[in-house]
Amino acid sequence: MTTAVAPPRTAVAFDLEGGLIDVSRIHHLAGDASRFHAAMLGCPRNDDVVAAARSAHKCGKTVLVMTGADRRLQQLVGIWLGRNGVRATLVLMRSRADYRPSAVAKREQLCAVQRQFESLTVWSADPSVARLSEQEGIDVMPLPGYWGETQ
Repeated sequence: MTTAVAPPRTAVAFDLEGGLIDVSRIHHLAGDASRFHAAMLGCPRNDDVVAAARSAHKCGKTVLVMTGADRRLQQLVGIWLGRNGVRATLVLMRSRADYRPSAVAKREQLCAVQRQFESLTVWSADPSVARLSEQEGIDVMPLPGYWGETQ
């Protein structure tokens, strides 16, 4: 007899930019998404957020990572996560042809994911992501330090 194992019913989504990665030194590149996202992978990690992601995984929660970067950086993001010990079940990235604001793209992805879990919490430093997530009934752990302090 085969016993099916139910997937975790709790998920935590961590923003890559300003969440897992400290992008404070590259804010000046924000107007050029390609340069910004390529440079962010060389930035230091946010130790407290990385520790929270590791802890969530150890507690059996589904760990999601979301980024405004498009799929061209998928391999580099995977390398960064591996080097920093962040075990993600899914990395939410935009398609190459998606030029919508990052917060809008992330909200759409999070809404699709939210239906699969009893509980979803988003850790984000982007006030727009936090605001749009809260409007969808998603719990938010606001983080300081993205384009400005969270509101």
